[in-house]
Amino acid sequence: MKFNKAGFLGALFIFFSFIISIYFIFYTDALIPAGYDLAIDGIVISRTLMIALTLYLASKLGYFLLNKKD
Repeated sequence: MKFNKAGFLGALFIFFSFIISIYFIFYTDALIPAGYDLAIDGIVISRTLMIALTLYLASKLGYFLLNKKD
């Protein structure tokens, strides 16, 4: 499979989205800032939603660049 410049960039977006999501699955302490151990519910939920949305948009951009017709 031969990639052009946009295809390579799209594959890179998909790869990094996958790596970041795997990182946060196994290392959930990165979602909790220092000093907020008692108020983690809202912080973790909001950060998790933002991370999920960002990763979703990055992967959609990657698939768009991979499937883009020149």
